[in-house]
Amino acid sequence: MKVLILLASIISLLLFSLFFYIWYRLRVKLHLHAASDKRPLPAGWTANTFFITNRDGGKIAYWYFPVTGPKAIVILIHGYSNPGGKAQMLGHAEYLRNAGYSTVLLDLRSYGESKGNKITLGVAEWKDVEAVFDHIKSLSENKGKKIGFLGISMGGTTALTTAGETGKGDFVIASVPYANFSSLFHFQIKAAGLSPTIFYPFMKIAAFIELGRDYERFSPSTVIKNIKSPILLISAKQDEELNWKDAKNLYELANSPKEYWEADSLHDVFSAHPAEFKQHVLSFLQKYAF
Repeated sequence: MKVLILLASIISLLLFSLFFYIWYRLRVKLHLHAASDKRPLPAGWTANTFFITNRDGGKIAYWYFPVTGPKAIVILIHGYSNPGGKAQMLGHAEYLRNAGYSTVLLDLRSYGESKGNKITLGVAEWKDVEAVFDHIKSLSENKGKKIGFLGISMGGTTALTTAGETGKGDFVIASVPYANFSSLFHFQIKAAGLSPTIFYPFMKIAAFIELGRDYERFSPSTVIKNIKSPILLISAKQDEELNWKDAKNLYELANSPKEYWEADSLHDVFSAHPAEFKQHVLSFLQKYAF
């Protein structure tokens, strides 16, 4: 009997240690306020920071670069990194502005000049994008203009979740999004050299604690069927951050009109193939944004 009790105690301690390891890693990744990316503005540009309040009462910072008589307005949504935030999307703002599009770059909650100390990987960030969308749409200069989203990685996931959850957005461009948290967690556990079979159940419990009981509801694979606007999905065949098939799986789930580009690159498709990336985005916008 003593041996059984000792064995049960050892197993319990091992299971608790495994859970604590997974939970702590996730908590450290989420509980932070990311510093602002320091990359410079394009030559001749000036940026004024504006603030809007989301439905959670949080203050969200954004830059607005309007052009005269814009073809459309593109809200640019950054991914997960520290430092990070709106400056990460300046490269996209530059080619879009040159092509006649107004752009909006925001700091998602817990990034840069926005308030917050917890990142939720898209579970709540869609509320930040929604608040910016509503304000930009209310401006008289944008009356009758289409307004949509271009997001990268977590930003791509957030763009899709915003459109699917709110029904807002006249177009959605999502580069290397994760389709849902199950796919994201399985990939990252495996990439860390661990067994998903052993560690994923602990990750689900940790995510339940950190992201809330219904966190999976706020996944593109759950809400993409609600999106009626045109969608462009981009995947990276050599993606080292998440499952490259996620974007393709989302494409299969999406309503038409929809487009899909499979790039032969690592996670940062824009850096690897800037000319092709611009061509796909601008061609898509030419068809559907005005």
